[in-house]
Amino acid sequence: MIKEKRKKRAKRRRVLLTFIILICLLAIGVLVGIKGFKLNHVKVSGNALYTDKQIRESVLNDEYSWNSLYVVLKYRLFKMKEIPFIDEMEVSLESPHTIQIKVYEKAIIGYISVNDQNVYFDKDGFVVEISKRQIENVPKIEGIECNEMIVYEKLDLDDNEALSFLLTFSQQLEKYELVPETISFRGNNNLSAVFENIVVEIGDSDYLVEKAMRLDAIMPQLTGKSGTLHLENWTPLSTDVVFAPG
Repeated sequence: MIKEKRKKRAKRRRVLLTFIILICLLAIGVLVGIKGFKLNHVKVSGNALYTDKQIRESVLNDEYSWNSLYVVLKYRLFKMKEIPFIDEMEVSLESPHTIQIKVYEKAIIGYISVNDQNVYFDKDGFVVEISKRQIENVPKIEGIECNEMIVYEKLDLDDNEALSFLLTFSQQLEKYELVPETISFRGNNNLSAVFENIVVEIGDSDYLVEKAMRLDAIMPQLTGKSGTLHLENWTPLSTDVVFAPG
């Protein structure tokens, strides 16, 4: 009996000791988490439309954001609030005192000016921001009208064919890093684009991909010139391209 009691007391002591050790380890972990992960530096990359300060403020947006580990876990476990122009942000721990924010901005391919507001949209035709600010290297779209403009919803045009034409052409321009000042629609969905002093007549949607490819090859030859480049009648069988100086 005495031996059994001693064994029980020894077992209880071991359990108690294990519990105390676990509590101590937990306390140490909490202390390290509080003291050892104090956020001192934030590195931001991939942003062009927003400043580093704006990105930092959007991520460090609550009273516990002084702790680097908390910030990283927060953005890994919970969905971030949507920000115009931002497709995704990755928040990672570079060191206990430094986090890295990698920004993936949405590709803005154009805007429509309506009632002193600029309606910016992405490559899929979804509105990503309505504002008065002017973003560089984004072409203005002329000659089309929008029925309704709601952020994060698709442009509502009377002519869906025109929207498809516009998006396809804009995506081709983006592929070749060609950025016009304006893209204009005229009757029968004829399209033109202005690059500084060069007007490019694209015509309708026939052979649009091939026209964009030809445009990419020709534009370097027109540096410093002014006039009109005619691609509207270009076909794989009639490959002549006319440039009219003026």
